[in-house]
Amino acid sequence: MTDHSRELVRLLRESVLSTSLRKAVFSSPGTDKELIRRIDVRPIELQGKIKFQFTLQTETQQTHRNLNAQATVAEMIRLCQQVYRNVRLVTDAATTEARTAKKGGWFLKTRATAKATTTSAADNSVPANVPLSHNRVRNYLIPEGVPCPFLIHTGVMSRDGSVRAQFARKFRQINRFLEFIHDIVDDLPSDRQLQIVDFGCGKSYLTFATHYLFSTILNRSCYIVGLDRRSDVIQSCRDIVSSLSLTNLEFHVGDIAGFQPGGPVDLMISLHACDTATDDALAQAIAWKCSAILAVPCCQHELNDQLGESALSPMTTWGITKDRFAAIATDTMRASLLVASGYHTQVMEFIDIEHTPKNLLIRATRRTSGSTGAKTAAAKALTDARQLRRQLGTEPLALERRLNELGLIATPNEQQQPENEADKPAHAEDSSQ
Repeated sequence: MTDHSRELVRLLRESVLSTSLRKAVFSSPGTDKELIRRIDVRPIELQGKIKFQFTLQTETQQTHRNLNAQATVAEMIRLCQQVYRNVRLVTDAATTEARTAKKGGWFLKTRATAKATTTSAADNSVPANVPLSHNRVRNYLIPEGVPCPFLIHTGVMSRDGSVRAQFARKFRQINRFLEFIHDIVDDLPSDRQLQIVDFGCGKSYLTFATHYLFSTILNRSCYIVGLDRRSDVIQSCRDIVSSLSLTNLEFHVGDIAGFQPGGPVDLMISLHACDTATDDALAQAIAWKCSAILAVPCCQHELNDQLGESALSPMTTWGITKDRFAAIATDTMRASLLVASGYHTQVMEFIDIEHTPKNLLIRATRRTSGSTGAKTAAAKALTDARQLRRQLGTEPLALERRLNELGLIATPNEQQQPENEADKPAHAEDSSQ
């Protein structure tokens, strides 16, 4: 090992054994065959003992493992020596960024922590004197007790940083959303100002939160545009921007299909855009080749309207089961079409906003590799989406139609579908899958 390699191992070991570890992130696997794309490690308290929770993230799901200190040291050393090329280590005293060099070994860059509260907000951690209770204390990106201007202005917080009781749920929702974004920050460009579009921004709690995350917590230059079809909410958002003297944050009345960005869009957000408006947003984001997409769909009527009572009886016999099945099937096809368009895609549970039961979040990050494996996964995902649609006996839904119109996915003929087999549930070559 080089000197820097030894230094990285020392820092990892000491952070765990000295209980100064706040968070460690392992990313950028050394091989495309590695299914786990990223691992986050943080300390938690379980039954009165300190453990270390490993969050393992694949393309489609997250799983957790809890290890003791000695096992954590051994596993983190293994991860940096054998699996991952990037490591981010956050302790009470400093943040260390490590990446592998082309000729082997590691480059290290360490910066001291200026304030405990700043470190807490920026790195999803808490000051050392706060208990790490797994069941009672949540480590928020925007911590309670630290005044946050936009939350104070919107009434979520009082001036001393306390969360008002009636907004406790909203406060949790905002932080949960920021966690979803924070997890994919490494997938966004780092060499220029980020461009972000939020379609269907509404009252824009989460738009302001996203601006705060990048500009204040992560100290990243970003330019955000919020779009909504309602002129009254857009004016309210503009008033907040003016009152807080926020920069690089604009709100406009309009639809995403008619919006012309001034440059490449890196992150597209769409929360609870009704019915096929979600599909419009996803199709536009794919056309823009966004690095990342976060969408919480809402009110999926299109498939529901096409399903007859006999389609999957008795699933479609009762209104409530038909509605929920249509929503799940629609989101499944949307996720598959994102994979078909070249994105790592996850479907995850999201805390409901404004008491809505629509709480699935689709998160996608654009692949950078044109490998045979990626192309095979994309082709299979497109086949799967169309197979599901045929099984349900429905026409192509909005997202598939939009992507076909834009020439972003192969048409059925380009998939070399045999003649007179359009009504079969799958292609012959897929029968063994």
